[in-house]
Amino acid sequence: MGRFKNLIFGAVIGVLLGVVGAAAALAALNPSASKVATEKANEASGQSGKAAVDPLAPPDFYGTR
Repeated sequence: MGRFKNLIFGAVIGVLLGVVGAAAALAALNPSASKVATEKANEASGQSGKAAVDPLAPPDFYGTR
């Protein structure tokens, strides 16, 4: 009976470590939405790698009044 408890305990610990590892890997690989929005705004205005563009401002091709 003692071996069976150890087996169950080890399986539970293994599952927990797997869940934590998968969550950490997804967090490292998945960029945040604000970062993606900033990169897309920079690409749209032709400023890749420069200062961040206001994502609420209208695009340049709308022109001025």
